[in-house]
Amino acid sequence: MTKQLTAVIVDDEPLALEGLSLRLAKIPEIIVIGQAENGDDAIKLCQTLEPDVLFLDLQLPGLNGIEVVQAMQADTLPMIVFVSAYSEYAIEAFELNAIDYVLKPANLGRLQKTVSRILERQNPHQAEKEKFKLLNALGETSGIEVSELEEWLETDEPLPTAFNQEIVIKNSDNEKVLVPVKEIKWVDAAGDYMCVHTEKDTHVLRITMKKLQSLLDEKQFARIHKSTIVNLHHVISIKPLRNNESIVTLNDDIELKVSRNYSPVLQNFIAEKPVIN
Repeated sequence: MTKQLTAVIVDDEPLALEGLSLRLAKIPEIIVIGQAENGDDAIKLCQTLEPDVLFLDLQLPGLNGIEVVQAMQADTLPMIVFVSAYSEYAIEAFELNAIDYVLKPANLGRLQKTVSRILERQNPHQAEKEKFKLLNALGETSGIEVSELEEWLETDEPLPTAFNQEIVIKNSDNEKVLVPVKEIKWVDAAGDYMCVHTEKDTHVLRITMKKLQSLLDEKQFARIHKSTIVNLHHVISIKPLRNNESIVTLNDDIELKVSRNYSPVLQNFIAEKPVIN
């Protein structure tokens, strides 16, 4: 008979915690031995109880789920199953070798598949199959070749991406400058040129708005006006105006107008974020 798996479950919402506990109680291969409502308590429980599996919500007060895993010692780290209402952290979860990534609300059938995957992972041959499944799934969602992902697993490099990580721009001295995409805060059009704004500089690039947008990850960069692209990671507030327009403020007090035609982009961005009262 297969040894029963022990589990600790973590969620800051009491109803979600209770629901997950009740569903896991119906799966005979696993037993819940501890519960926590924040990241610090989750770490302490894992150090004390040494569970086989940690079912971990990503949105937690204090340390979030990703930070909890990063803070734990390797010798006490259980197998990780992230449970979240959002899919945006799936790549980070993969980088941390999570067994599974379950979207809320997790029903009994989905959790049974997760437990089966955990049990298979304990078999080296099955673990290799699971790794290939995860690589295929990540390849489909990211647009990156599986062979490239396999090579990445053998390195300490950041996860590769199908989008440009740097843009080559000629400066006023006709020298080619490599501008990291993550440093771009926003872009605005000036005739046939694009003004690419970073923390320290503004670079001028001869390219169409459409072409530049195709080089950038749509999950990070959004068109908010016919002549403006913004890096969503730098947006700190959105102020609604009349006629379905709005103003976004970046983290250096730069204000940019969102036209009515592009307002749905920002609405989707807001809808994907947790609301903290």
